[in-house]
Amino acid sequence: MFKTFLIKNVFGLEDELIVMIGSKTQKGSIFAPIRSIELWERESLTKKINSLISFKWTPTENLIKTAAKLIFMNDLFGTSEDYGDKLFELVAWHNSRDWNLNDLAKHDVTKADAIESMTILTRLRYEQTSDKLHLNLFERAPFMCTLVHPMVVKIPIISFQYFLNIHTHYAFNSIRKANHPQADNLIDYLYEVLYLQQKTAIALHEFLLRIDYANKHKNDALFINAEINAIMNADLIFSYLKASIEKIIVIVGLTFGISNLDSKKEHKKKLAALKNGLPKNLFELFYFQFMFELFSSDNLDELNNYRSGLLHKKGIADLQPHNYVYKKVDSIPLFKIFNVVHEQHAKNTASLIGALALLTDKLVELDFPDIKYEEIPK
Repeated sequence: MFKTFLIKNVFGLEDELIVMIGSKTQKGSIFAPIRSIELWERESLTKKINSLISFKWTPTENLIKTAAKLIFMNDLFGTSEDYGDKLFELVAWHNSRDWNLNDLAKHDVTKADAIESMTILTRLRYEQTSDKLHLNLFERAPFMCTLVHPMVVKIPIISFQYFLNIHTHYAFNSIRKANHPQADNLIDYLYEVLYLQQKTAIALHEFLLRIDYANKHKNDALFINAEINAIMNADLIFSYLKASIEKIIVIVGLTFGISNLDSKKEHKKKLAALKNGLPKNLFELFYFQFMFELFSSDNLDELNNYRSGLLHKKGIADLQPHNYVYKKVDSIPLFKIFNVVHEQHAKNTASLIGALALLTDKLVELDFPDIKYEEIPK
């Protein structure tokens, strides 16, 4: 389950253990650093006394594993509501296999490196954050979460605690190895939508920080900068969410050889072209039915109305300043807006999982994996 390395007195700092998930050490392996002092604090009193008497202490393997798993669950996989326990087992299995990434083009590697580097930086923002930012996809759409198990053979999903995090190098390589006719476009759009996922997550984090600041500091002020910044931040999130939906639709189309969707500017026309070009048997798949419902224009009315300004014309004005002046902090609509955009981000993430499940099926059809389904953790 874990592989451990000791780093001793690096640059004069205290000893650290580097704990990797899985049994293989290769580019893209997932690891967590554990300071020796953190392990010592978790040690039993008896062991501490004996260690002080003998001037010798070695943490037990169980202690290391417990501390490492706690870090991985908190920082990466999330709670059971995030499907974190199952994703942990799946990633440990995936990280114990040898990865052959020889089919990647140079620009594929550059894009994958960029996304995975950004993932590390995005997660640093979330080290101390509110539980309100968890997507809780297993609570919202448990049947979509279960799709990740067979997907591991082509597009391994690592986490969707705050945004969709996949093993990007492996996914891009799977697309190349299968010689998918739309490989270039698929990698480009997948790169873009993964980037949008993280931009949305970052913007939601910033939005919540500004709401928190407004709650603490508005007092009797007429209007404060935190509210203005939050309104501007919300506008940005709505644009990210809409762009993400459009790119997910294009990925579904490209998977099945429909390559002209991005040229259609109206959402309804794009959706009609997708529906007409897809194999009819797809509409029998439960997860595709779920996705297509989320893509529908009716489902996106609230999102579109915020973006178009229609709600402003109706006098609702959640994103206009006159709904904030002379208002107490508990009556301003920032939390209402947060709930709208956070819910849509969760829906987008579930839709993306479905789109990648469809792509996985196509890649398996083009390049059947040498893995028995029974080997994959359930």
